[in-house]
Amino acid sequence: MPDDQANDQSIPEPSFGGGMSEERKERGASLRVFLYIAGSHLLLGFMALLFYLGSHAGK
Repeated sequence: MPDDQANDQSIPEPSFGGGMSEERKERGASLRVFLYIAGSHLLLGFMALLFYLGSHAGK
């Protein structure tokens, strides 16, 4: 019976997070949010530039 208990204690519990710490997950999520916000602002700025140039184009 002591062998069964030793085997039960040596088996690690499954980690569903992929082995990453919470701090690393938070940092990754923060970086992703920053990139999404920056990318969307760049895209909207480019579209605004296109509309501005289109409205001031010589007809």
